[in-house]
Amino acid sequence: MATQRLTHVQREESVLTDLETNFPKFAGREASWTGVAEGKDPPDFLSHGSRPIGLELVEWLDGDQMTATKTRESLRNQIIHLLGNNWENEHRPQNFRFVFIEAKNERTASSDAYDLRREFFACAAAVDATWLTNTERLGGSYYQTEFLGYPRLEKYFVSIRYLDGEPLASQWFYVRGDHGAIDRAQPVETLRQALEAKLANYLNPEKQTLLRAHGLSELCLLVHGGFNAFAYNTPWGLSSLEHIARLGATFYATHAQRHIFSRVWFFNSLDTEDELSQAMGFPPGYGRVRWLAQLWPEFRVYPGSSTSCRQA
Repeated sequence: MATQRLTHVQREESVLTDLETNFPKFAGREASWTGVAEGKDPPDFLSHGSRPIGLELVEWLDGDQMTATKTRESLRNQIIHLLGNNWENEHRPQNFRFVFIEAKNERTASSDAYDLRREFFACAAAVDATWLTNTERLGGSYYQTEFLGYPRLEKYFVSIRYLDGEPLASQWFYVRGDHGAIDRAQPVETLRQALEAKLANYLNPEKQTLLRAHGLSELCLLVHGGFNAFAYNTPWGLSSLEHIARLGATFYATHAQRHIFSRVWFFNSLDTEDELSQAMGFPPGYGRVRWLAQLWPEFRVYPGSSTSCRQA
């Protein structure tokens, strides 16, 4: 079933609902937030009461990285479609339950499509047949990087990792693309860019006039990350979220315009693909992230913040 694409406003509302569900008193008290109509913003949301608070949102996301990764994703999806179409009538493994395919960043030529599909299932069948006698298998895992006799696999795949266990009833292969060059500092730099962009934006005199009209006692900023950062940016799991947040807090605390926002939070939310977790032998919910830190005016990680595994 196709999922409905959310508008920008709907996405921000879902982020705030998620935050309130997991950290209901993140602002110091339980608050009721309402969206600000277009043309009367900023901020994005208001909490009315004796002390009205404004809340502005910005996504922890490198747009340039996202564009490049989406291109790689389209190549990955091409292979998923090629292999997945009518997969039920192909070889069904008996000695392993799942395979991870790492694909090269190369679009499959139409003239190669048939042979790539044929070679993949033939290769999987050969690995399955020799599973118990395979001397290169390490426990329940076999990592294949050479594809002798399978020229299309050699052309389009970097590797295939096979995992043992009871065969899955559903599609038993997963394709992932190459991340490209990974810069360990990029997640921190992306956080800095998000903070810098909002601080610079709020120096605009017109925005300052709109803010004053709301009579705010506080103006707060929420930097939020989720699936987009996970799927399309440098993996944050190379560093802990706390390490990234602490460096972001240090950057913010020394910024000349830091007093524009009364408080700044960094919230990361991620749900796992339970079917994929099952294939890897993990329990449902493994890898779920609900993590919140205050960056300003002082740094602290909120109780209840959790990352049940590091990002792969």
